[in-house]
Formats: sequence, structure tokens, C-alpha cells
Amino acid sequence: MKKTFFILLLISTIMVFSIPQEKKDPDFNPEDFSLIEKTEEPAPQFKAGLESITENDCKSLLTFLSSDFLEGRQVASQGYDIAAEFAAAIFSKLGAKPAGDLPLKKRNSYFSRSPEKKEKPTRSYFQDFPMKEVLESDGQIVVRHGEGSKTETRAFLPNVDYKYYARDSHTLEAPVVFVGYGITEKSLKIDEYKGIDVKGKIVMMLTETPGRSDEKSPFQQGDLKKKYYPERRNHHSSNPKVELAKKKGAVAVILVENSPEINGDIAQSIIDSRKVNDERPIFPDERRRLSLLEGGSAMPWENLPSINISRQMADQILELAGNSTIQAIKDGIEKDLKSRSKELTGLYLKVKSTAKTQLVRSRNVLAYIEGSDPALKDEVVVLGAHLDHLGKKGDYIFNGADDNGSGSVAVMEVAEAMAANEIKPKRSVVFALWTGEESGLLGSRYYVSNPPFPLKKTVAYINLDMVSRNWTKKSFERASRMWGMTIPKEMEEKIAIDNFISISYAADSKEAFAALKGNNPFVGLHLYLRKSETASGGSDHAPFAMKKIPWIGFFASMHDDYHQPSDTIDKINLPYMVKITRLAYLSALQLANQ
Repeated sequence: MKKTFFILLLISTIMVFSIPQEKKDPDFNPEDFSLIEKTEEPAPQFKAGLESITENDCKSLLTFLSSDFLEGRQVASQGYDIAAEFAAAIFSKLGAKPAGDLPLKKRNSYFSRSPEKKEKPTRSYFQDFPMKEVLESDGQIVVRHGEGSKTETRAFLPNVDYKYYARDSHTLEAPVVFVGYGITEKSLKIDEYKGIDVKGKIVMMLTETPGRSDEKSPFQQGDLKKKYYPERRNHHSSNPKVELAKKKGAVAVILVENSPEINGDIAQSIIDSRKVNDERPIFPDERRRLSLLEGGSAMPWENLPSINISRQMADQILELAGNSTIQAIKDGIEKDLKSRSKELTGLYLKVKSTAKTQLVRSRNVLAYIEGSDPALKDEVVVLGAHLDHLGKKGDYIFNGADDNGSGSVAVMEVAEAMAANEIKPKRSVVFALWTGEESGLLGSRYYVSNPPFPLKKTVAYINLDMVSRNWTKKSFERASRMWGMTIPKEMEEKIAIDNFISISYAADSKEAFAALKGNNPFVGLHLYLRKSETASGGSDHAPFAMKKIPWIGFFASMHDDYHQPSDTIDKINLPYMVKITRLAYLSALQLANQ
């Protein structure tokens, strides 16, 4: 009997382990989701504020901000200044105190008969600062090899052989070092900087990584994939390879296109980018090129000059130093993952850029509600959104209803909600509307370098950018691929796409996670909380993240009207926008009270 029992037990065990088990995605965690079907009542002391955030208020404010009258709220324009004055008037009406610049000190007149009374200076609602605008730019790159009578030189032209957008007139000259893909990864025993001194030199490297199109490549797996191919990369994102070159002491980076399917011919890529799309309007103007003069926090993408060159230019540079072609070197690295790095002895590259510039001014709008706890009121939670958009191009007005009239309105609505509460939060809450986000996060970068409230006392930053357009099945599927995460079918079937939002937050901030997930039951969104390890990004959370301040990024869905004149108020989803704004309000309250 015992023998029979053990045989049956063995057979059943084999059968259980023989059944194919569903593979679990290590990146999927059901705790990151909050799918609320029935909302709960918030605490009585927060209810008045919650109910003050209404569809009617959101629509009224957004109708003005996205109207043709403001001509797209372009930074340093009359339309933007009107929007800023409007927002300051709203904050003032709500009783939020000004948090901007102090007035300039007045000098006593020599002929004054009596000393002026000393009064505590009153702040403005505006943080005003200058910027530099590039109107025209030109330049040339000259490569020199050898000395004296044996010197060979070759000249290259911008937008023909290379792309490099100078923010000022300057000249840079240094020796050139080739470092393959510019990668150092101990886990793969790859160090393309080994034995190579790049300090004070210009580093030339291939973009991306070996095995770009090979799914079995180690660079297409796990943490390495996340590092070199992040889910969201744009012109605001940092490049880990450029960061490494900077750390090694390089003064500039030359990037050569790696992927054969992407055009490595600079001139042709410029032509391709200017092709006319018959399905969209033809806009006569390019985006303005603005930068901070000084007093602004530098971002990763600005730390090292990066020059994109054509493959033809790369081959000519290598040829001058007696080396193989870029394709031959690439093929060798792809084959064995061995370093082909080398100093290009006797080779110097000179970048000369000229730029015609002018000075312009713009302003952030800043207000705050003072904390109620004497011990904590000097600490602040900052809630921000960018007020600027793309302006007017020819006859086309980029109204920017979603981007980012919606986020700006949400900030004003949260200010109203906190003012409506009889009990104010323990910490102070700052409301910020940024200028110059579309030009490189200029307003928020200026703020973190010139904060009216010390950054050491800033416990969290909450950003609202494009929060009025709901997801679609198409955008959800695209985002799932970007996240590299497989959501189980039973979970995916429960998600109401038109009520869904993915909110990112600083990976090391348990408080941010708790505030979002803990308050969603009072709002009723289908929520996915996505922690982020990096400080890069295309919105105003990035400068705060760079200063190690915990952050939350509210961003709804990307859509076809992004940066188009068709981003108008008739496309927004008011009930959805109200839910997101209410969650931002409750989350900010919790962070300000804990």
C-alpha cells in the first residue's frame, strides 16, 4: 500500500511540474496598479477642497489660456506675458501669497529731509530673468593631421557633414581619440577606455551599442537595455555614453550613426526632416533657440558639446590617421565585442562656431500658501506646470490646450482647493507656472538655482504636464512596448483605458508612492505607478530630480495633436482632467502634512 501511495505521489508531482507555467515578467508588480471601481469619501477636512475642483472651473480657465488671443503663449511674447498676469491675478484672488522677486532696493535721495520708513519688502508673483536667443548660426570643422610641410587638412560644413547647434560664438580645438562604441561594462568584460587617455581630448564614438538589431544581444536584455535604450528618450534626455566620456575628461563628443537603417548622411537627414507632409500644415518658422545666461542649473544634455557627423566624414577623419573605415571597425566589434579604441596620433579637430544673438526676458509665476505648523511651515512642497507653448507660426496658432494649458489650470485649481480648506497644510505649498519649458526647461532650471525657498527645505516636487487627454488602446499598447513589461491578460482586461493614467515618480520615494496610491480611492482612476531611476526627462521634474528632490510626474497620454495647431480645447476630456487634478491635490496635501 505504501509503495502504491509513493508511486502515485511521484506521478502527480511530475505531472504538476510538467504543466507549462506562465512566465512571470520581473518588471510586472501588481502592487504598482490601483484599479478603483467605486470611490470613497475623503476626510471631512479635505472634502471642501476636493469638491472645489470642477469641470466648469477647469473649462473656464482653459478656455482663456488656450484662446487665440494669447497666440500660443510663446516664451518672451506678449501672449505669454498676458497668461502670466492672468495666472498671478488668479493666485491673488485665491489669497495665495506672492513668492517671486523682491523689489529692487531704493536709494535714499541726497535731498531727503527725513529718513524713509523701513517696511518689509513685498514679493512679486513673478520671477523675472534674462535669456539669450540665437537668431543665426554658422560654423566650420577643420581636421588637421601631421605637422609642417606634411600637414593635411580637410574642412567640413554644418548641415552637410555634421550637425551641431552652437549657443554662442566659440572655438574648440583638441586631439581626437576613437573609442568604438564608448562603452565600459564590467559584467561583459568590455572597457573601450582601457589604456586610452581622453582627458582634454575629443572623443569619437558610434551611437547606440553593438547588436542593436539582435534580440539576443546582452545590450537588449535587462538592466543594460534599460540603460542604453530607455523607454522614453528625447533631446532632453542624458546619454550614458556621453556622461561617461565627460567623466573621463573629454571636452567634446563626436557621434557617428551606428544603425544602417537610420540615415547616416547628415545632408540627406536634414533634407528628409524638411520633407513636406501633405496631411499637415506647412509651418514657416523654426522653434526659437533660447538658453539661460547664468544662474541656471545645467542639465545632462548640455554638459558636453556633442557633434553628430556623417559616416563619410567619419571615414575621412579615420583615413587621415591611416585607419580603416567606420563600417569595418563596427563589423569587428560586432563580431567579438573586443575593443578597437585608439588614439588618432597627430590628428586635431577644430570646431569654429559663430552665432548672432539677442537678449530677451521672461518670467515664472510663483505663489504659495503658508503652512500652519510653526515647526514645519519653512518646509515646502512645490507643485508646478509649464505655462508656455509654441506660439504662432505664420497664420497658425498653437493653442496648447493640453500642452500645457491643462497642467497650468490644474495647478491653479489645486491652489483654489487648498485655499478652500479651513485647515491649511502643515508645510507650505508653492504653486509654480514655468516659462521656457519648450526651449529646454529654462524656467524650472532657473528656479532650482535661484530658489525663493531653500532646496534643502523642499520635500517634494509635483509636475503636471498634459493631463487632459485620455489614453486609447493604441497608445496603451505602444506604451506597454516602451515599458518592456508584459501585463497579464486578466489584469489588462480589468483596465478601463479611457480612465487609465501612468504616473511616474522618483524610485527612492516611498512617500510619493504612498501618497498617490493611498489617495486614488477618493478619485477613482485606473492607475499605474511607475518608478524611475533616472533624473532625465523632457519636463520640469528633471531639474528638481537633478537636485535629488523627490518628485512625481503627472502625464496623461501622448496623441496626434501634440505640438500641432489642432491641440485645442474641444479635444480635452474634462471629467478625466478633474480626476487627475484631484489626485494631485490630495497627494500634495499628504506630502505637505506627513
